Formats: sequence, C-alpha cells, structure tokens
Amino acid sequence: MSGDQTKKEHVAGDHSADEAWPLFVEFLRGKESRITQARRIVFDRVFARHDHFRADDLAAELSSGPDHVSRGTVYRTLDLMTQAGFVQKIRDQEVHAHYEHIYGHGRHHHLICEDTGEFVEFSSKVISDEIDRICKKHNFTQRLHRLVVFGTKV
Repeated sequence: MSGDQTKKEHVAGDHSADEAWPLFVEFLRGKESRITQARRIVFDRVFARHDHFRADDLAAELSSGPDHVSRGTVYRTLDLMTQAGFVQKIRDQEVHAHYEHIYGHGRHHHLICEDTGEFVEFSSKVISDEIDRICKKHNFTQRLHRLVVFGTKV
C-alpha cells in the first residue's frame, strides 16, 4: 500500500458487494458495457477494502493467483465504478489518484496530511447543508461534491 493509509471502517450502513452488484450490472447494461467475471472480481475486491487505495495497489493484488485480473481491467472497472457512484476518486498533493468505495456511506470529507499521506475522514452536517443551500440558491443540481483539506498534523 502507498502510505495514504487507513480509513476508519464504516460499520453502520455499510452495504455489501452482493447488494450493490445488481445495480452496477444495470449501470453497465445502460452503457452497453460488458458484464464479466473480471469486473466482478474487481468490484468485490473494492468493496472488501476499507482504506484509500491506489489503482496500482489493487492491480498488484490482482496480478496473479486465482483471481487474476489485468491492470487495464482494474483501471477501466474503477472508472466505471466511479461514473456509477460506487467509488470516489481523490487526488493527493502529488496528483496520485486514490479510491474508496462510497456506496451506502454517508457524506464525508477528507483531511490529507502532507507529511505522512494519512487520510482522515470527517463528516459535517454544517458543511453539507451549506453546499446544499448554495446549490439551491443557484438552481444547481448537485451530483457529488468532494472536500479535501491538505495540511499537516501538529
């Protein structure tokens, strides 16, 4: 893993890959994309993770063994999962993309330590409500929002 590390596990409201898979299949059909065993393997592995991971980390995990999946399939599936709203992509200061599965999880934001690469998650109803208020004021339909604060722990 890349040092970006540990995200607290989401217990309450966490949804399983088995529950989410049919929704992803529906999304894939809508895009006329193939539904393959390799995509299911990537999907399941993403849902099994409770951290902020890089695509390369996942591709390395799946590069051999009985669940072997090509690097390209990992990247394409992560892109599709992001489009479908199952995964969120977060860029760090070094412009590395990190992913986390978000299906069934409440809104949350991130602090990223520039010294250690640690991700800290937090929720704020005040911030979320303010974003909703601003969107409404401007007749803007929000699809998703990300708030990432970079700094260092003191």
